Amino acid sequence: MFNSKVLSLDIGSKNTKIVLGTQHRKNVIIEKAITMITPIGCYNDGNILDVTKLKDEILENLQAENIRCKNIIITTQSTTVITRDIDIPVAKKEDMDSIIKFQMERYLPIKFDDYIMQYKILEEFEDENIKQAKFAIVVYPKIMVDGYYKLIKELKSNAIALDISSNSINKLFINNIQVNDENFSSDDTVAVIDLGHDFTNVNIISDGNVLFTRIINYGGSHIDVDIAKQLSISEEEAEDQKFKNCNLERESLSDMQSSMVNDIAKAQVKNWIREIEKLLNYYKNKKQGNKIDKIYIYGGSSNLKGIEMFMKDVVNLPVTQIHSLSNVNCSKINAANVDSSRIDEELSKYLNAIGAIIRLR
Repeated sequence: MFNSKVLSLDIGSKNTKIVLGTQHRKNVIIEKAITMITPIGCYNDGNILDVTKLKDEILENLQAENIRCKNIIITTQSTTVITRDIDIPVAKKEDMDSIIKFQMERYLPIKFDDYIMQYKILEEFEDENIKQAKFAIVVYPKIMVDGYYKLIKELKSNAIALDISSNSINKLFINNIQVNDENFSSDDTVAVIDLGHDFTNVNIISDGNVLFTRIINYGGSHIDVDIAKQLSISEEEAEDQKFKNCNLERESLSDMQSSMVNDIAKAQVKNWIREIEKLLNYYKNKKQGNKIDKIYIYGGSSNLKGIEMFMKDVVNLPVTQIHSLSNVNCSKINAANVDSSRIDEELSKYLNAIGAIIRLR
């Protein structure tokens, strides 16, 4: 599938991001990137609730954009997906499944027949002359996976991969790339944080691996709900007010309504930052030598005015919104007479779908 076009879907409860692209060596070449509204009642916390309705909406958008591609990758995030790192002795490849499953059953009170497990080796080491490995484990509920495969079947397409957003974003952060035209080294340890609609996903990445990942139940929708209640408007209008009138760097704004919206946003974002800070401190205290050099933010809520400085003042670390990555090539979109500055502005919301296109050999 390398160098073949794929359609990458990042499905969310509010919006679904669709990216048509190709992996070329360590780069991703993007041809199309669109956002569609996810039909109400179709999707919740990683689970597809109405496959047919979602399929119809996707097909309508693909036809409108003249997108034809039968190879599909889906990337997702859910509070029901379990991620763990465990250290176990290295054994024969054919024995590893049962060994890892046995170890995971010791830690997790779940019925493994209802789950699907994937894993990869993060590193190998010796402990008391015994060869061991640190494994990154991902455990998906079968009912969730079945929903994605049913969707792909309804789309009359081929399932290439199911990914999780922490792994998708990790594949973009390789050594010797540039983030916003600044050099990035995989020797650095960075927190890459997806500020989404329903959730905030905190990923700590170093040396090409996700060292820590957690989902926080705070997102942009919480601001919308609070604004809608306060101003007696719809959540859609509240979202417009949020992006139009918020500036987290400013103490007061010109009119009462704008100040009220700004205060509501600040209160919610402070909640996010408190939870993020707890996770960062947990990671740093987990093991001697653990550090975080920088924070990168992306996703829809990273577009809130002033959020970088607002976060930086609390966590005392550099905070930067991702606008561009040197290993993501958007020139084919530019060729279609799309404003390049607009692409930079929009790129961050597509990063999970873009990263999922990368398939490691």
